[in-house]
Amino acid sequence: MSEPQPTPQPEIEITGLSKVFGQGSAAFKALTDIELNIRTAEFFTLLGPSGCGKTTLLRVIAGFEQPSQGSVRINGQEVAGLGPNARPVNTVFQSYALFPHMTVAQNIGFGLKMLGRPADEVAATTADMLKLVQMEAMADRKPSEISGGQQQRVALARALAPQPRVLLLDEPLSALDLKLRKEMQTELKRLQTETGITFVFVTHDQEEALTMSDRIAVMSGGRILQLGSPSEIYNSPSERFVADFIGDTNFLKVKVVEALTETVNVRLPGGALHSARLPDGLRPAAGDDVSVVVRPEQATLGDGAKAHLTGTVTNSVFFGTDTHIHVNLEDGTPFTLRRQNAGNTAPPAPGTMVGLTLADGALQVIRE
Repeated sequence: MSEPQPTPQPEIEITGLSKVFGQGSAAFKALTDIELNIRTAEFFTLLGPSGCGKTTLLRVIAGFEQPSQGSVRINGQEVAGLGPNARPVNTVFQSYALFPHMTVAQNIGFGLKMLGRPADEVAATTADMLKLVQMEAMADRKPSEISGGQQQRVALARALAPQPRVLLLDEPLSALDLKLRKEMQTELKRLQTETGITFVFVTHDQEEALTMSDRIAVMSGGRILQLGSPSEIYNSPSERFVADFIGDTNFLKVKVVEALTETVNVRLPGGALHSARLPDGLRPAAGDDVSVVVRPEQATLGDGAKAHLTGTVTNSVFFGTDTHIHVNLEDGTPFTLRRQNAGNTAPPAPGTMVGLTLADGALQVIRE
């Protein structure tokens, strides 16, 4: 019989962490009771709106801010109280902060020189980093002679050159245009996979979080509301804020008809019955009024007599790959469904009565 394998030590362990700015009546609590483990070699994202505390948490991990209380451990070592230079981390900020008078290669090797590394090691590592970010042909150019996306690659290469255990990225793609941002999302994930370095990424952009991350922590008001994989966060949001912040969604008020172990049967607006999944720790009883969430792609136009919901089309919006059809349900609740554009089928005209059929497992009960 094989011995049980020990649980790997997290790369970053945060326990009971709070951060308060100011004192007395002017005090502001930016972070409250953060408990978080970030695994070695994972792409971890802190996601939330402006002011939610995600950048403050990143700065506490980096050492630019010290916690008001709590513990921060990196690779098992307590680092609370240590400055940035004493931690095995590097940070890439929104502004690339490249030296304009230096070449691309000189910018990449600068940090290694400051660490006192031998000249041959600096040269070899710089060459490796240029190859990693596919910038060998740009080695002798100045930052003003390359594009914004290329400057971002140089900033990443400079941060990766000392081989930190953790790379912290504070909304590094926000200054790029949409197409370049999408390209850099793929590039960042490639770099993280090839280097095996733990990436902690801060963003308010849900698409960035969903496409790159191994796990996501959704933050609001200085707290982590939900932690999970992209599919868990998207398909099984536990709270209204998470469901509303991640992707397009519909909210329905329903009544519990029957409470089971992991699901409940609910009565939808209009009277149809459907099963709904439950988040951990929430167990409503029969007769309770609850809110459920359903994603637009989980509904299809169907036969009104057999549909779960019925309503009137108010508008249709063409998005190229799909069309969003907006419907007012019988009780006045707005509802959006997403239909793939797999042909030339026109959407129903405004004013058309339609039936909506919900997929099995489409409904998730949420906390308000």
